[in-house]
Amino acid sequence: MICKKGNFFGSFFRTERNVDYQSKYNSYMEKLENVENADEKVKIVKNILSVIIDYLNFDEAIQAIETDHKYQNNSSIEEIYDLLAYETDLIIDEIICEKIHRNDMKYYGNKKIRKEGPISIKVNEVPILLNPWNSDRVIRNLDDINDENVFDGVKYSFNINNHYLYPMDIAICHGGNHSQFSARMKNQGNTIIKSVRDYSILYNHIYFDGIKFKRKLDGSVIDMKFDKKLVFYSGVIFEYGRHLLESSYRRF
Repeated sequence: MICKKGNFFGSFFRTERNVDYQSKYNSYMEKLENVENADEKVKIVKNILSVIIDYLNFDEAIQAIETDHKYQNNSSIEEIYDLLAYETDLIIDEIICEKIHRNDMKYYGNKKIRKEGPISIKVNEVPILLNPWNSDRVIRNLDDINDENVFDGVKYSFNINNHYLYPMDIAICHGGNHSQFSARMKNQGNTIIKSVRDYSILYNHIYFDGIKFKRKLDGSVIDMKFDKKLVFYSGVIFEYGRHLLESSYRRF
């Protein structure tokens, strides 16, 4: 029995150290093969994206509990997309979803402003990529969010900062990570979107091949110094966003 367990765990850790990202990527793409109905494809993409985001959130939370080394920083995925835009000299459209005083409008350049302010959503309505990096807060907040204390992103909007990424149909948290992690686990409450960022312009110029991001023009690799696993999942999310874009799906 001990030998069998040793073989199992030895195989597991060898697999983790030598991840075959190309095969993983192919598996994600195969899920969409032969799906001709656009609505069905959108449904599959959204479901898998939800699983990926939950996996990354729990993965970072587990890292925070189990180790004291640097956490994987899930929000780097938005930085990856920003780097893609920079490397291809493209400008991302952005809608600021906050009520801006007219005297401060000059600081926002040509960005669009949503005069109604933040977009209110149910806490599990959109997959939100979080950074639950503090183990004590991960554990404590699970008690703090309950039936008597339902999470209210509107009330505490000063602490919440979520960016919605189109066409990937995910949000990235830049404030309120631990409270939203607990609220999503317990499916209690609402939150807000403070920015809608449109990356659709990238798709005519860039693709992800399962390992690296490349330029369509000449196939050259876009170099980036980010965690390899996060680059991989940012690529899967990016290419799933392509399918949503081609299916003309838009949430907001």
